[in-house]
Amino acid sequence: MLSDIYPELPSVLERFLSGVQNALGTNFVGAYLVGSLATGDFDLDSDVDFLVVTNVEPNDSEVGLLQTNHRHIHTLGSYPAQHLEGSYISREALRRTDLVGKEELWYVDNGSTLLGRSVHDNQWHVRWILRERGITLAGPDPKTLLDAVQPEAIRSEIVVAMKELERCVVAEIDQPPRWFSMRFGQSFAVLTCCRMLHTWQTGTVQSKHSSAKWAEESLAPEWRELIQKAWAERRGVRFGDKVRQPAEAQLVRETSRFLAYARTLCNEGR
Repeated sequence: MLSDIYPELPSVLERFLSGVQNALGTNFVGAYLVGSLATGDFDLDSDVDFLVVTNVEPNDSEVGLLQTNHRHIHTLGSYPAQHLEGSYISREALRRTDLVGKEELWYVDNGSTLLGRSVHDNQWHVRWILRERGITLAGPDPKTLLDAVQPEAIRSEIVVAMKELERCVVAEIDQPPRWFSMRFGQSFAVLTCCRMLHTWQTGTVQSKHSSAKWAEESLAPEWRELIQKAWAERRGVRFGDKVRQPAEAQLVRETSRFLAYARTLCNEGR
């Protein structure tokens, strides 16, 4: 049960949903949990990922009320209350395949209370999770809101995302510690790469754990130890100091090589 990890989560979600519905009124269509809550690997380090569907783009007044709701939720002080992350998307935008990755949505980042514009959740893999695994807090079945995501669309997205992840990790090699050269960020990069490769192979989005196990068994044996270390780093207590502790420089270099290997697999169509 998710409440076994964070007992406050159900009450946080109840207050969040009530605030969203009050802010949007008749513009509210549905609220859904996506991300790790939906894919099945929610843990002490996870964001509480959501997607709210509206009839039309929220107006300035509605955005102001949504902003107030996020600030109120954050003051509750618990981990789930302070790690909400998600977006608000209209019915039309959700169905518009030509807007994926392009149209900015109202979005609140993990740990923030400020609504801004971002394409963060306007992505094929988020649509796949919403439709196939989304947890409905209120509203219609997600399958009634959008068509099935085609495997080729999600594979194309993965190739672009993998190149960007590799670029970010390479940029931090032998530099003062930043996100991907910290313990948490380095392991995050490895596990994210495993999940992207698994998604590229299957056209589905699975948990980091199942993707890591798949990668251990399916990829070249030379990467097994790196993957096992990344998963061991992910498990256990809340990340806390891991965000501030530098990763071993050699692990960061190996991570960059692993990402280059994964990119090559995708380019070769394997």
